Parts: sequence; C-alpha cells; structure tokens
Amino acid sequence: MIRAALQRPGRLRMRLTVVAAASALFALIVLAVLVLPSLQHNLEQSRVSALRTNVLASHPNSYLLPFGQEISIGDMRDLAGTLGVARLSVFKINGLELLHVADSSTESLNDAGLVRETADLHRDAAAVVNLSGGRTAVLTFYVSNQGQDGVVLVEAPLRDVQQQVAAVERRLVFGGILAFAAALVAGALAAEPLARRLARLRAAADHIAHGSFGDPIVDRSRDEIGDLARSLEEMRTRLEALERSRAAFIANASHELRTPLTALGGYLELLTEGGLSEDERSEFLGIMGEQVERLTRLATDLLDLSRLDAGGFTVAHDEIELGELATDCAREMQVLASRRGSVVRVEAPALALARGDEGRVLQVLRVLVDNAVRYTPEGSTITLRTEAKPWGASVIVSDDGPGIPPEVLERVFERFFRGPGAAARGSGLGLAIARELAERMDGRLLASSGPGGTQFTLELPGPLVEGAPAYTESS
Repeated sequence: MIRAALQRPGRLRMRLTVVAAASALFALIVLAVLVLPSLQHNLEQSRVSALRTNVLASHPNSYLLPFGQEISIGDMRDLAGTLGVARLSVFKINGLELLHVADSSTESLNDAGLVRETADLHRDAAAVVNLSGGRTAVLTFYVSNQGQDGVVLVEAPLRDVQQQVAAVERRLVFGGILAFAAALVAGALAAEPLARRLARLRAAADHIAHGSFGDPIVDRSRDEIGDLARSLEEMRTRLEALERSRAAFIANASHELRTPLTALGGYLELLTEGGLSEDERSEFLGIMGEQVERLTRLATDLLDLSRLDAGGFTVAHDEIELGELATDCAREMQVLASRRGSVVRVEAPALALARGDEGRVLQVLRVLVDNAVRYTPEGSTITLRTEAKPWGASVIVSDDGPGIPPEVLERVFERFFRGPGAAARGSGLGLAIARELAERMDGRLLASSGPGGTQFTLELPGPLVEGAPAYTESS
C-alpha cells in the first residue's frame, strides 16, 4: 500500500503542474465570465447616463417644432450631429396616434414600442438594444412645446464601449496565456521538491520491503509528506527491532532445541550401552525429564503465540476468586521453588472477586512465579498477594531479588526479548503471552522493580454485578 502510494513521482510532478496551470486558467475564465459582462453593463449604463445628460442640456422641447412646419432630413442630421448621436426622431402625439414628423434617417424605425411607452406613460425611457449596427443606446423623452405634446427619440451606437470591452477581453486572453505559462513553470518548480522527497520515501520503502533497515528516514518538514516520513521511520524502527528479535529468537530457539536434544541423545546412548548403576540411571532419567520439560515449555509458548496471533485464543469472562487461584498456583510452583531453596507464599487477606478465565489466570500466575523463581537467587521468597479493589481485584507477584534494570524493565513484555543472563533459561515469550492474556480478559499486567525486588501486578475487572463500580485503569 505504502509503496504503491509512493510510486511514479514523475506522474505526481506532472499532475501537480497541470493542476496549478489549470487552476490559474480556471480562475481567469471565471474572472472573464464574471467581470466582462459586468464591465460592459456598467460602461453601457454610464454611456446612456452621459447621453441623457447631454440631450437634456440641449432642451429637447425645442426639437418639437410648431405643428405643420416642415423639417428637412438635413436639419435633423445637423441636430443629431450637434448632439453626437446617430439618429434623432421627433413624434407628435395626436390623440391616440403618434405622427412621425421629423427624422435624421430614412431607415425604418426599430424602437416604436419604446416611443409608444413614453407617449402613454408621459415619462422618459432608456434601453440598450442590439441593432444591425451593434449595441445601441436608445432614449425617448416626453416633450411639450407651444401646446403640442410629443416624443423625441435618440439612438447612439455604443461602438466605443464595445471597443473598450474587446480591448479588456484581449488583455485577459493575453494575461491568461501568460498566467497559464507562469503557472506551468511555478507548478513544475513547486512539484519538483515534493517529487524528490517522495522519491526518497519510495527508495526507503523499497529498502524496507527488501529487508534493509539500516538507513534512517529523515524528513523534518511539518507537512503531510513529513508526517508520512515519520510514520515510515517509526515503522522501520519497529521492523528493525522485530527483525533483531526474530533473528535472536531463531538463534536462541535453535540453541534451546539443540541443547536438550543433544543431551537427550547422549543420555539415551549411555542408557542403551548399559553398565550403569541404579543411582546413575535415576540421575540420567531425572536430567532427561528436565530436558523434556524444557522442550515442552518452548513448544507450548510457540503454540500459544501462534494461536494469539491467529485469533484462535478464546478466554472466558466468569466470576473467579483470585485468592483461591493464587493458592493453587503457589502449591503447584512450590515444587520448582524447593529445588532452589526458595519459598512461595500467599497473602489473601480478603475475598478478591474478579471477572476472567480461571485457566488463563493460572497460566499468567505460573509464568510470573516461574520467572521469579528462576531469576532470583536461591533461598528467595516469592509472594502472591491479592487485593480487592472498587473496580475488581488484583494479584501481585513479588520477590526479594536484586531487581530488574530500568532499561530491561521497559522491554520485558516484548516478544522474544530476554534480559542479560536469561539466554539459557527461557524463550522470551512468557511475559509477552501473559500480558496479551490479561488484555484479552479486559485487564492488564504491570511491572515495577527496584533494589528491594520486583513485582508484577495482574489487574482484572470485577464481576458483572448491577451497580458495581466500573473498571478504570488505575493501579
């Protein structure tokens, strides 16, 4: 998954570049769509307003001459030229009729509706329409002169406005081309360092995939790629530690298997040859039994570990009394302790009810007591003390040995880890399995140590009783 995400940085570089350029182009298109129509509208309205002011300043009432007087087209064109418009038309209102009395153009009229509106409503009107000559401002004025009412129509093409808008449009197109090119270059420049960083991460992921964990992954940037690099570095560190543990475990497991098997083979050969006294035979059989026990313990740990990883390890959540289980464990492990002159004792001052799996709790306690017996001096005292808590109960397995160094204590629950001097006495799996079993029972296993000894605490939640306090993670 990670390798696939880091592959082909060249394509990522291209995509980032195209996205940057497309974003710039899209922004310009949106700008053109939003700005150009608004600009054209504002310019047209400004032009209409200026034209209206100009016409009103020249007294449009004077354009409506006395009824019956002839006005030539030339005179009207002169008037239109004076106003700076393309067409000037005059209408007289005769009842419900409109009489077209004068015009500066011989072309047919395109704005009779606007003239009629002004005549009917007695108010001026203005509009911008599309005529054959392009966008044109059309204004009508209601006028009255010497008792005669009428309408004056003015048409003025907006070619200057169209030219201005066209000029802005050309500049936008030119600016868009420049912005697109600049965005391509900027996108490529911005994507290049990202692509190089991703290429380094891809190379690092390839090294990890091929089992090479020696090169650290460093990226101090505080962005998403930096976060990915730190995640990869954490993964590399964990895989490197796991690989070292695995290699050490294989070596230790090979030694664990080879040593008892070699011993068993040697003693079997001696027993087969005969000529041994009864005491010697008994001694050899006892040693062979210890080697078989050693092999059995290793095989059991490996089987439990594989079942835990495969999800095939189930635990019950029944009501149990930890004092009874501590007593059973002490009675069972006293045989092993007696061989080293040690003592296993139980302190159960009160009823300690909890919720868990009786067999799994015993398995955890056996691991803890077995470690205490094996890794403390001969003649030590191992104590199992139960305590009732508001949220459940706990069992504390403590010894009076020399303690565990802090750097070792931090790793005692790691799989395959064995502290100094423990290489020949265990598989490095017991405590790891014990902690996982505790967590499967909704509890936890804690460790603490000092000059006066070491203690492991198994905490379990209380029975499911209505109104009972909830289990909280507090020792």
